[in-house]
Amino acid sequence: MPTERILKEVWADNPPATDRKAVAVAVLRLRRVLGDHEGRWLLTRPSGYVLDIPPDHLDAVRAERLVREGKAALAAGNPRTASRYLTRALAQWRGEPYADANATSSVAQRITELESLKSEAVQARIDAKLELGYHQELIGELRSLTAANPLHEPHWLQLMLALYRSGKQAEALAAYMQLRQGLAENLGVDPGRQLQELHLRILRADAGLLTRSTARFGAPLPAV
Repeated sequence: MPTERILKEVWADNPPATDRKAVAVAVLRLRRVLGDHEGRWLLTRPSGYVLDIPPDHLDAVRAERLVREGKAALAAGNPRTASRYLTRALAQWRGEPYADANATSSVAQRITELESLKSEAVQARIDAKLELGYHQELIGELRSLTAANPLHEPHWLQLMLALYRSGKQAEALAAYMQLRQGLAENLGVDPGRQLQELHLRILRADAGLLTRSTARFGAPLPAV
């Protein structure tokens, strides 16, 4: 990364008077934090610096790998393995990403990517847990998620299924109506096809929903 870009990313529109010296001091401090006293990871170049850290030393890279492996295990029909990978992936988040960094465009883009990755991990982990039979234990978490993201349909589908599998048919139907009302008032649309189909099957008290893996949003539900 060129020194000029480092100045813009770190100090935004308020660069220090002795800009290159300030960058050199910041690099020295970063090397201490990294334990890179010999400069093996943070390399000096004529035009700037190169950060070359082994992938497994970065929590974001570990999270991306674990989410990828977890989703692959879930697709392969191994929910227990998937749950383990995805739980480890979510453990990589220890607060808001880049909370103490300047909100430059590159930082904002990376924050968006990491938030999307976390959302994928949460959704896939719940799918795995539902397939393992933890419906009742998931209800509280899913109520919190739908309250925080009232128009995010995948979590509503998961909540409805968890409620129905816990013997709470009326609450599952009420959840659908709550989502339907929210979508109509805010977006002027109805719930998606999968939610509509799940709603009909719950209305019919379909016993097949109790025993088959139907939680995964994006895969078709079994035919009635």
